[in-house]
Amino acid sequence: MSKEYNIGIYIRLSMADEDTGYGSKAESDSIGNQRMLINRFLDNHPDLSHCQRSEFADDGYTGTNFHRPQFTQMMEKVKRGEINLICVKDFSRFSRDYIETGNYLECTFPFMGVRFISINDGYDSDDYKGTTGGLEVVMRSIIYAAYSKDLSVKTTSAKIQMMKQGKYVGGYAPYGYVLHPTIRNKLAVDPEAADVIRRIFREALEGSNTSQIARSLNDDGIPTPGQYFKSKHPDKKKFSNMSEKISWETVMVYNILKNLVYTGTLVSRKMKSCGVGSKKRVVNEPIIVEGTHEAIISKEDFELAQKVIRGGGRNPTRKQHDYPLKGLVRCGNCKRAMTRRKNKAGIRYFQCIHSVNNGNTDCPVGRSFPEMDIEKVVFHALTQFLALAQKEAIQNREVGDLRKSAIKECADKIRTLQKQNEQHKASKLRLYEKYAAGSITKEAYIQQKAAADVKIAENDGVIQRSYERMKELDSETACSDEKLDAVCEQYADCKALTYELTHAFISAVYIYDLDNIEIVWKFKDFLTTSEGEAK
Repeated sequence: MSKEYNIGIYIRLSMADEDTGYGSKAESDSIGNQRMLINRFLDNHPDLSHCQRSEFADDGYTGTNFHRPQFTQMMEKVKRGEINLICVKDFSRFSRDYIETGNYLECTFPFMGVRFISINDGYDSDDYKGTTGGLEVVMRSIIYAAYSKDLSVKTTSAKIQMMKQGKYVGGYAPYGYVLHPTIRNKLAVDPEAADVIRRIFREALEGSNTSQIARSLNDDGIPTPGQYFKSKHPDKKKFSNMSEKISWETVMVYNILKNLVYTGTLVSRKMKSCGVGSKKRVVNEPIIVEGTHEAIISKEDFELAQKVIRGGGRNPTRKQHDYPLKGLVRCGNCKRAMTRRKNKAGIRYFQCIHSVNNGNTDCPVGRSFPEMDIEKVVFHALTQFLALAQKEAIQNREVGDLRKSAIKECADKIRTLQKQNEQHKASKLRLYEKYAAGSITKEAYIQQKAAADVKIAENDGVIQRSYERMKELDSETACSDEKLDAVCEQYADCKALTYELTHAFISAVYIYDLDNIEIVWKFKDFLTTSEGEAK
């Protein structure tokens, strides 16, 4: 007489399936396929076809742990004796933690009298009563998983080696280039797109900023990189949803002007994965190899373009302005620009144009302010600003180092505890093997297994708290201003007032009189308690 079973059908849709688009319907195809496969299997087995069935489906839950609502509900029914057979499509739907899977197959389910069937793996626990066949299946799955991880690491290592040799490993060539027609892993110049690249650099070197260049390209109807790729590769899915409207943006121009690839240099692996199977990526020390392909722009023009970008569109090769404060000096009363003049003695001075042309004003009519005096005041303020900014930068770096140290400490603790948990799980498996072999009693087995579970739970708690602390530290606002630090470092050794120095730090200089000059800074003001202005 066949045994009566209450069957629990367990179905799980992985997180990976959701990420690729599955699960967007009310009930995904993946869930439906699993249901159909399991029910068909049960219907084709006479001893199971008439049995009562209950379905438990976790849609969108990872298989790396057992924190799943429907799985928990199913196990509660198992504990109450309401389910005595569990059927899944394959082991990966049940769990991807193969050590814990082994614990269920070899310990939990036999202890509770539950039969377990994995259809695609050809596994039925009734076929392995009194043996460790189930363990063999799980161990084989562990080997497959380890092989996949090892293969991923080897593939990544091979790509890194190719990058160090100056080979291009991307699937698509950057704008301005195509994949070389005869030489693998090499770029060749695309003449049509290269002309646009040269135009962008030429306009930048002539003094145009990124906004002006983008506007110029739009006015002339030049397709954007995405639109150009789509026109050349209509069969490719990349950029398939690209709008037909030509719309160059400032950031597109900026990215082209900053890309070393146009000098014949490959910059690879700027980001790397946190680990095998992880989707999180972090900043990495890039691999830079020069002379890997034909350059579109000379290194000299590229470096010059970088100075133009930092200078807001001013080309340092063009004739520089003959005085440092040009365009900055304004009247403190009417807020209008002051004009720069020279008297008969050859002395330069600033004067409010509004007061000269209109006697009905609060401005000091005809009052002049010697350029040399204003420059002395501004240079003194700049040296003070630089000194205080550098002092704060040092303090901020110290705080940042402490944060990094704390984050590293948390990460080390997490790795140590995760390793301990793996050891505890492995020890549980060995305990059962001893119990099955009769080396230890059932009471000793249960007691030692419970002790291991307690240690695992304690470690999990510490791991969770460490993750929360890392997240808290990582979310803290950085103290330092990287842009300010870079500018301060660039002008740290300035011995005199220059056009570049003043325009790097100052937005405007308002003159009320020689004893009352207001400087508006481009960065946080260290000279007063408020930000933006200093007197």
